Amino acid sequence: MGRPLKIAKAQAVLTITATGSGLGAAVTVSDNLITAPNVGVMVGMPFVVASSVGGLTANTTYYINAITGNNTFTVSTTQLSVQPRVLATLSTTTGQSVKASVAVVDAYFNNPVGGTGFPATNANTYSVVGGNTAIIGKQVLANVCIGQNGVGRVLASTSSNSVVGIGTDFANLATGSHLYALYGDGTGMPMLLGTSTSTKGNLVVAVANTNATGNVIATSGNAQLLTVNTPVQFDATFGNLTAGTTYWVKTIPNAAAFTVSATLAGIPQQLTTNASVTGNAFQNRVVLGAVSANNATGTSANGDAFVQALPEAGFIVRQKGKQKYLVTGTVTGLTNQCYLANLANTALTPNTMRILATYANSATQTVQSLSDHTGELFTSTSGTVATGTANINNSAPVFATFNTAAAANSTGGQPYAIVTIANA
Repeated sequence: MGRPLKIAKAQAVLTITATGSGLGAAVTVSDNLITAPNVGVMVGMPFVVASSVGGLTANTTYYINAITGNNTFTVSTTQLSVQPRVLATLSTTTGQSVKASVAVVDAYFNNPVGGTGFPATNANTYSVVGGNTAIIGKQVLANVCIGQNGVGRVLASTSSNSVVGIGTDFANLATGSHLYALYGDGTGMPMLLGTSTSTKGNLVVAVANTNATGNVIATSGNAQLLTVNTPVQFDATFGNLTAGTTYWVKTIPNAAAFTVSATLAGIPQQLTTNASVTGNAFQNRVVLGAVSANNATGTSANGDAFVQALPEAGFIVRQKGKQKYLVTGTVTGLTNQCYLANLANTALTPNTMRILATYANSATQTVQSLSDHTGELFTSTSGTVATGTANINNSAPVFATFNTAAAANSTGGQPYAIVTIANA
């Protein structure tokens, strides 16, 4: 194996939204250059734009000449120590969204046959770079699944695809998140419930009246949307029911009526008769893509603590070990340690990650470990993967590249296969 993975860093990755016109005109960015996290952006720092915009050319190094406002700066084409200083001539643009990477280090790691290095590219690059995928240049793209302790408690049943919460906020749960119940109030193993759909938040059923006979709550909505043996609350006080108190749905005889109890499976809550009620019953719930894979009731039937984890594209912040990385999710913005796992993205468990490598014959496998130059791939067999007239030993080390994959012993005298690492 080679050295640990090189990690790309930048003082800031700004977003250019507009450019002025003429010699020494200003660049406008959406970021505030005076406040965190961009306070480190200083006059004289180099920057590179991801694509050409307003007279600035992609893959060309420019320098911040002067910061002229919270969101504006002027540009020099030469280092500020060079005299006479040459200011950039810009052209007017608006409505842009172009990334500008400021003070980049380690974004490229080339072994060139010719070539000039950063920010130019080279035909032969047998190394890869981790780091923020928004930075100029290619970086390793990982699928990550960062576990996050949920707020509140959940109840679920293998006979239902609805997970109901107590003190939860499912409206802000990302669609596609995996939910895991922590059996024994968080002391047990995480048990998968399922994957959340876009149907989430408070389920609201309007109440019409209450009847002391049978302790029935009549609805003008559809009571059958509620789930039996799960918590329910009311947004108003009426009929001997208190707003904000947790009750339990006991029975739902039809769409227009239901009963509740003060405890799970308890006796029906005694009600008073109210001819007309202005109020609603509601359950905070999320609907899964299928019935729950496990039950979740809690040790005292008051629900389980839970973990939520969204499989998402991410990037490597730091290498912590051969299979352990500090990563950030590009959707949630969460940062945590994850371990490389031989799992498809949809099956990733909390705090695991996946990096893909593609052979010259387009076969794709999961990376088991990765360094600057070489890697190892998970394998289920000791067989070979055919690539043209060559065979690639599936269990041997590989050389990592962002460029073209190649069979073993066929390119640059490499004894191992050259695989393309998933990148962005």
